[in-house]
Amino acid sequence: MKNRMSNKILYALYGALAGLFFPIVATVLHARLHQTPLSLHTVIQQQKTEDLFWIIDMAPFVLGILAAYIGRNRDFYENVLNSIPSDIAVFDKNHRYLFVNPSAIKDPVHRRKIIGLDDFEYCAYRNRDAKFAEERRNRFLAAKSSEGGLKWEETIRDADGVPVTHLRRYYPVRDSNGHMMIMIGYALDISDRKLLEEKQEVLIKQLQKTNRQLNDFSNIIAHNLRGPLGNITSIVELIEDLDDVAQQKELISYLKPCTESVSAIFNQLVDSLHVMHDVDIEFRNNDLDNCLKLVISSLDLEIKQSQAKILIDISLAREIYGPEKYVVSMLHNLISNALKYRSPDRLPVITVRTMNEGEEVIVSVTDNGLGIDLHKHGDNLFKIGKVFHSHPDSKGFGLFMTKTQVESIGGKIWIDSAVGKGTTFFIMLKKGK
Repeated sequence: MKNRMSNKILYALYGALAGLFFPIVATVLHARLHQTPLSLHTVIQQQKTEDLFWIIDMAPFVLGILAAYIGRNRDFYENVLNSIPSDIAVFDKNHRYLFVNPSAIKDPVHRRKIIGLDDFEYCAYRNRDAKFAEERRNRFLAAKSSEGGLKWEETIRDADGVPVTHLRRYYPVRDSNGHMMIMIGYALDISDRKLLEEKQEVLIKQLQKTNRQLNDFSNIIAHNLRGPLGNITSIVELIEDLDDVAQQKELISYLKPCTESVSAIFNQLVDSLHVMHDVDIEFRNNDLDNCLKLVISSLDLEIKQSQAKILIDISLAREIYGPEKYVVSMLHNLISNALKYRSPDRLPVITVRTMNEGEEVIVSVTDNGLGIDLHKHGDNLFKIGKVFHSHPDSKGFGLFMTKTQVESIGGKIWIDSAVGKGTTFFIMLKKGK
């Protein structure tokens, strides 16, 4: 009870200093709600904690001082407002500046110049884009017609090009007839909080992706390992029931392909998990010409046997940034797939091209092979264990691993294909640095 009364007295004094009935009532109500002692020094220190709601919480006190500032004791109230470490500006009903504190405009020359101007005139004075003034004018008009004002977030770049985000508000002060007398604008720098929110969003997406991957692995183990493990169990049971050594040896020979299948699936899963969580892998600038030479050399036998023609046009972009072994592996998987799923009606032609896309490079691998029915298989294209053509070496791991590698280093992969005509895979990665 004693604290509450002291708060009322303290806030009433603030209001009395302002010389207005409104701040007295508002500050007393504020004290009643919060029930904590407050001083101007405490207010400023509290704001430095970057509490997002400070500027709105202290609105009654700030409004009281601003209203009094317009009326009388100009020097005293100007010193108070100038000491508040948040952007504060006061406008007349025509959106012309009446007051701006140093937090809003640091340069005293510009701060004096802006008084009496609107945002369009000030932008012209500072050689700034008029779109900025137009946005502010639209928000001013929206706040003017709104009972409670307007709040929004705004991100701009400072002189060093660093993005800075503010929580801004326009608050109209009205007379007894409801007509707006002045508009108060104030803002709080929430750049650090915004950065934390962005990091939190990235983390949530990573966790969601990891959860999906865990579900995929569970399904893979249940689906892909069940068959060969079941076969192994059946063969072992048959061996136990037989007394004939020759028959037992024959059945034992059937175990080898089953165990090889289990081993291959397991190794692929381990490799993909390693790719997803390999945070220490070295990134570097990769010469695409050298990477393609390595791939073509490793596929030399298949290229000669199929009489394939490999065309390379990387004149638009010759370097990409990423782990060398991933870049080579991606190109190897796509080119070897083009050789594997070639058309029986024509000799294979495989074309590798590069294109510039801002800060990224797009590498495309185009073939004239069998093609893929994207309407039928599009959703399963990069899933593990999925195959779309009959081939003795098809296991459904290549595209899954390629997509895993691409996404693990921040890239994208997509496909364009037509049945009987061929396929183009596109990979987007960062340019060389």
